[in-house]
Amino acid sequence: MDAEKDAFLKAYKDNYAKVLAYLYILTADQSLAEDLAQETFLRAYKAIGDVKDELCLTAWLIKVGHNIFLDHVRKKSSKEVAVDNAELQNVLRVEGTLAAQVEKRIMSECIQSKLLLVPENYRAVLYLDSQGYSNQDIAGILNCSLANVKIRLHRGRQKLKEILGNACSFYYDERNVMCCSPKD
Repeated sequence: MDAEKDAFLKAYKDNYAKVLAYLYILTADQSLAEDLAQETFLRAYKAIGDVKDELCLTAWLIKVGHNIFLDHVRKKSSKEVAVDNAELQNVLRVEGTLAAQVEKRIMSECIQSKLLLVPENYRAVLYLDSQGYSNQDIAGILNCSLANVKIRLHRGRQKLKEILGNACSFYYDERNVMCCSPKD
């Protein structure tokens, strides 16, 4: 029992920020993302010992979180789930949150904020791709076909490129990583 508890605590410590960041990308709501992340780990507690590989564990936890997010969406009407533009701007102004800190390490602030403007079904695929998951892994997490992942990834990139092209100027930083800043 102690070994299972230790395994869970390690999984929680190693993966909570990743699961939270993924759920934040889906919800654009810090509080909701935290609630869903907690629910993810509550559901995972009993079955987490069955997952042996740490990479599989992270993908499995993200899939559990994704399914909890889908359950949440099913429970709410589309009117309640939709985020209006004013709410979105308030979310983008939030500084210092755990999800924002994690995301700032992954993408520049400008790209991160624009990613929230991409429709959810593309946003999830783009985020998982940016985290290094293969298309096959993404298909497993999202419970869809490989072809569907490829289509969503292509369309999501197009939509993000369109949004960024209208709002941002691009440059490469000292690490030769493409970054952007808002157009004046």
